[in-house]
Amino acid sequence: MHSVSKRYGGVIALDNVDFDLRPGEVHGLIGENGAGKSTMMKLLSGVYSDYGGEMQLNGQTVRFASPADAQRQGIGMVYQELSTFQHLTVAENIFGRNLPMRGGLVDWPRMNRVAQTHLRELGLAIDVTTMMGHLPVGTQQLVEIARVIFSGARIIILDEPTSALSPPETQRLFEFIATLKAQGKSVIFISHFLEDVLQISDRITVLKNSQKVAVLERNQTDKHQLVELMIGTEAKLLHQVYEEETHLVEKRKVGEVALVVERLTKRGAFRDISFDLRKGEVVGLFGFMGAGQIELARCLFGAEPFDAGALTLESQKLKFRNTTQAKKAGIAYVPENRRHSLMLQQEIFKNVTLAHLGRLIPWLLNQRAELAIARTQMEHLAVRPPRPLLPVGALSGGNQQKIVLAKWLTQQPRLLILNEPTRGIDIGAKEEVMNIVKKLRDEGVAILLITTEPETILSIADRALVMSKGRLTAEISGRELTKENLMKHA
Repeated sequence: MHSVSKRYGGVIALDNVDFDLRPGEVHGLIGENGAGKSTMMKLLSGVYSDYGGEMQLNGQTVRFASPADAQRQGIGMVYQELSTFQHLTVAENIFGRNLPMRGGLVDWPRMNRVAQTHLRELGLAIDVTTMMGHLPVGTQQLVEIARVIFSGARIIILDEPTSALSPPETQRLFEFIATLKAQGKSVIFISHFLEDVLQISDRITVLKNSQKVAVLERNQTDKHQLVELMIGTEAKLLHQVYEEETHLVEKRKVGEVALVVERLTKRGAFRDISFDLRKGEVVGLFGFMGAGQIELARCLFGAEPFDAGALTLESQKLKFRNTTQAKKAGIAYVPENRRHSLMLQQEIFKNVTLAHLGRLIPWLLNQRAELAIARTQMEHLAVRPPRPLLPVGALSGGNQQKIVLAKWLTQQPRLLILNEPTRGIDIGAKEEVMNIVKKLRDEGVAILLITTEPETILSIADRALVMSKGRLTAEISGRELTKENLMKHA
């Protein structure tokens, strides 16, 4: 890439950036949300063809007309937000449109056999006849990476590939990336997990404010230098907050009990889960992928039925059968995948006001009122760029997450369930998102924060619950709430 630039109207998303990738190299790409990483990769993967500057592939100038055009020339991208087909099998997702045919019909046995062999070679023990929607997000992420590799890509762009993975899954991914390197394939590794970037990358490019500020050899830098390059020396204290190994939240006075969970059980997912949650309290729920915390959250929100147990919210027994009833009861749920909470093609203001259109004019959507609400929330949350008429899909991941949370700021839910609210966003954006959570907490909202990132729990939770293999294994608070103890019980 030579002097590549991209604008969205008057907003500069990429400013004269140079970037090169060598055969058999893993090249890390880091920067704050909004620094230009996603835009840069969308140019390389053919999503955008209108940009300044030029790109060369194997010495030839190229300008991809579409993602399909880029794929045909050996470039594959795995986005942070999953693009799998939930109602198709794993094998169908791997093959995509190129299903094997025999006598005019799909050769299902051959497709399943080839897909199973492909996954086995990657060290993935996944039944290819399983529907994608039935798999945990972490497993779906691995399948999506396998799909791109299966398509024959020689340049593979991985956008936050480890954000949904447990440590063993991350190590398995890194081992496979090493195999790809040995085969001469090149990988662009985009991540906010700087430890992962330093472990797997050969070189690291740092973007800041839409410009390239450094290209570093892995053995010539460290995490602290990368943070300083990304967000400046003023962020050192903030960085230290997320590097602490112990509990950072002072003991606070919380309200009366809001939620009581009694021996909740869902066969095949979790059993005998009991805990309470108070008004104005943040309880962290920690566990690796597959521990059962996602299914628990969905049961609390009415998205899935549970088999036994009882739920009580502010002394009222809950017997809802769907999410609509849960919302009416005062429960809000922010899922781990932002796409499940946003209309990416719609304007920002429509997404901000989505949860409370009923509070505007009944039977008539008042756009002026919607825009006023959206502008207030966007200014309050420092959403960048502050343009409510932009499609929300044009925002960076951190700013999209602010929009997801903004929907609930004026709703005053009694219980807010947050599933991985800081996944895949940079340190500065994490702080901004956590400030939103603190505001809701201080307003008396009971908050259950589900995460696989111990640092997030240590930075905001009043106490923590740990799940492993479908069971609650520990409740930790005070001085005992450390990263080591969270990991030990998970």
